[in-house]
Amino acid sequence: MQPAVDGASPRHRPMYNARFALLAALAVCALVTASIARRHARAGAQQVPAAVLGHIPSFEMPDQHGTPVSDTTLRGQVLVVDFFFASCATSCPMLTAQMASVDKAVADREQKIGRRLSVHLVSITLDPENDTPEVLDRYAARYGADASRWSFLSGRSADLDRVVVGGFKTTFQRADPGAGIATIMHGEWLVLVDGDGGIRGYYAAGDPERMVGLVHDVLDLTGAS
Repeated sequence: MQPAVDGASPRHRPMYNARFALLAALAVCALVTASIARRHARAGAQQVPAAVLGHIPSFEMPDQHGTPVSDTTLRGQVLVVDFFFASCATSCPMLTAQMASVDKAVADREQKIGRRLSVHLVSITLDPENDTPEVLDRYAARYGADASRWSFLSGRSADLDRVVVGGFKTTFQRADPGAGIATIMHGEWLVLVDGDGGIRGYYAAGDPERMVGLVHDVLDLTGAS
């Protein structure tokens, strides 16, 4: 699904597995590195993502270690946010692998410039009944997630419409409530948020060029491009 602001209808993706998705994400990371090098080879003004499209909602959810994380504790950091659930075998491995590629690109940039960037990744589950902190901790470990930079959050089902739809302006639904959790449908987007909580863009996870653009925009917002 596209973000709710675009009004597009749901679409389906072919099956992904974690290994294939990680390989694809590593390829994107290589494209990012080459593109950053080309960008620095050219003179020009810094390009920060344009308009603020909205602001993230208030929320507080436990992360994969049971530690409360809220919009307030994340304030001041550039955020990359996605929505997934651990038992998903279709688009979620691809989404998480793309988040991992952003994490790696940021870490590579930090190593090059010799300082830590104020960037945090946030993955919010759409299946909080089943995705407990323990489940999310195991899921995070599969992708080598560094908890100091990447939080996997599990809130209350009652809050999902307010946070996901009303706040982040993206959509999800169960195609058939009687068919089980496997029928959750959701957008395949990574959301960029600035340090003031302003939503700065939606990036299609299946589009390598958009993933390259996302990393550029993250670095621009941190002043590290």
